[in-house]
Amino acid sequence: MPTVTFGHTGHSVQLSSGGSLIDLEDAGQSEVPFGCRSAACGTCAIDVTAGMNNLSPKNEEEIDLLDTLNMDGDKRRLACQCSVYGDITIVPVN
Repeated sequence: MPTVTFGHTGHSVQLSSGGSLIDLEDAGQSEVPFGCRSAACGTCAIDVTAGMNNLSPKNEEEIDLLDTLNMDGDKRRLACQCSVYGDITIVPVN
């Protein structure tokens, strides 16, 4: 099971391989704020500080919104669009 570590606090939780970061929010285990849950608001923007290769690729909606919000850096993702396949460390942007 992949481990998701929150970089600001060091708190870690496990998630089923292929699970979504939204699953952690639904279980009350996330430190990332979620708004629309559909790549429309940017509330859940995160920086991936380790394990970027363990996330699903960016989809068109995520790429478009990150570009629109001028948040399109190499480490920036929208947590609502990420499925996790290995250990990651993330830091909420907001």
